[in-house]
Amino acid sequence: MSRPADDLHSAWAQLFVASLVGCGVEQAVISPGARSTPLALALAARMPTTVLHDERVAAYFALGQARVSGRASVVLATSGTAPGHWLPAVMEARESGVPLLLVSADRPWEVQQAQASQTVDQARLYGHHARASFELGLPDAHPAALRAVPRIAAQAVLATRYPLAGAVQVNAHFRKPLEPQPFDGAEPWRARVTALVRAGAPRLVAPQPTPHPDAVALLVEQVRAAPRGLLVAGPMHTWHGAALRAAMARFLVASGYVLLAEATSQLRFGLSAAAQPACIGAFDALLREPALRRRLRPDLAIEIGAPTVSAQWQAWIDSDDAPARLVLPGDRPADPAGGALGMLFGPVAALLDAAAARLEASPLAGTGAAHQYMRDWRAAEAAAWAGRHAALRGPDPTALHEHDIAALVRAGLPAGAMLAIGNSSPVRDLDHDLPPDPAPLALLHQRGAAGIDGLVAAAAGARSVCDAPLALLIGDVALLHDAGGLAAAAVVRGAFAIIVVHNDGGRIFERLPLARNEASSAVHERLFVAPHGRAFDGLAATWGLGYARVDTPQGLTEALARAFTAERAFLIEARVVVGGSARRAALLAAMGQAGTAALADRT
Repeated sequence: MSRPADDLHSAWAQLFVASLVGCGVEQAVISPGARSTPLALALAARMPTTVLHDERVAAYFALGQARVSGRASVVLATSGTAPGHWLPAVMEARESGVPLLLVSADRPWEVQQAQASQTVDQARLYGHHARASFELGLPDAHPAALRAVPRIAAQAVLATRYPLAGAVQVNAHFRKPLEPQPFDGAEPWRARVTALVRAGAPRLVAPQPTPHPDAVALLVEQVRAAPRGLLVAGPMHTWHGAALRAAMARFLVASGYVLLAEATSQLRFGLSAAAQPACIGAFDALLREPALRRRLRPDLAIEIGAPTVSAQWQAWIDSDDAPARLVLPGDRPADPAGGALGMLFGPVAALLDAAAARLEASPLAGTGAAHQYMRDWRAAEAAAWAGRHAALRGPDPTALHEHDIAALVRAGLPAGAMLAIGNSSPVRDLDHDLPPDPAPLALLHQRGAAGIDGLVAAAAGARSVCDAPLALLIGDVALLHDAGGLAAAAVVRGAFAIIVVHNDGGRIFERLPLARNEASSAVHERLFVAPHGRAFDGLAATWGLGYARVDTPQGLTEALARAFTAERAFLIEARVVVGGSARRAALLAAMGQAGTAALADRT
């Protein structure tokens, strides 16, 4: 391919892209359009590029890449309504703290506010949902304008991570002609552009976050005063994984505290042998029992990461009987219930590690109460999982139930594989159906805004930048909502299993009080559960995906084996027995009752 002509538009775009590369941007996601031509050509020449027609899908794809890499991918679209489709991903990026760099091509100033085609006000398009917005004006040969291009690129990349991670918009204006134009090489600005590209983007170094000494001191002081303690771990990102697990293990041993770990915390799986016994997975079921709440009430609860998915924990801390709490949220506030003793900001792993070092230097006195508290939690935990196993015995062991799926998927994952989990029922079922175990498992999640949009596209983006196989576990409504995301799945190479729990509608809404009202049951079914009666074989065929429809545990196991030996995305439609909500309620009740009985025997 011949080198594109270096007219000012092309050179301007190449300078901007070279600066992004110098700042660590490694992936581009492009939706086709004319106004973005100079930047599309420049991006395709400098970094791996994925082309996706649907801008909403493209933004979620880039968001998924960042969930694995921890750095922003650049997303490019043309002018008009195109960048408007990025808004849901922008909202998720802000709420989940994931970096995202959005470059919107725009029309020149002279056609604004004049009913020009594909021309809207794109400045600060996302309001407070974006962490920052930058204007990259029309290409300009003035030396100061040229020098501003790498600076704006560097500032935009930094703003995706600091001071708070999220989406950043760069609005770039171009005037026709947009395609590369002939040139004679004598333009006076050419040497300046060459020198700026050679010099690279300015280095903008954010301060290194470290725990504040006062935060460490307060945490240690509170732990010393509260021997019966809990750590409650909500959703956190995979890039915290190894360091967080090591720090948590050290803190658990030093403090004698119990860990209530949701699967999305990156702490339920893979803790060290010394810390694993302190990890409790059945706590949502156990806390449904008033007697257990009274027995297991801590002197202090330390919440880490984002707020938990567990409705029972949230209900407890929102009640008049709420235990004393400290919150270690990372870099953003996280206390929706209110009433915490304090929020200790900063890197969670480093804060726990520093506190553990203090506790090790002067071991806690009076550990008898802590040991008894730990024994109570462990006895309740073991009884809960045993109670669940006993309650699973049913008349038809060959039928596939919702509560079977998580364990079958976990068992079918190859070593080192990642699991992306959908919202609504799947993320909750994961916690209710998978006990903690020592084998590491990285969990990708979308718990920022907790929506079901973009789940397939985001998982496809994650798979595009990770070396390991990946499985996505979602519900049927989430797949219908992101059917366009299958276009992104189709461009991904390597093992990528999409497991869809098909229960014909939004069955999580069967838990609403309205569902228990016989007079309104028909309205509830139509407006909330909204059965759709669709199968997904046609969608798989449209995008050239592998496909299997299964309705037995053995069928799902065999389909997973096929999916993980394929070199393309593979859609598994797992048809489950209707009535999963009632079955789930019965299982949770059995777990809670078993835990209650176990501790009653120890009184």
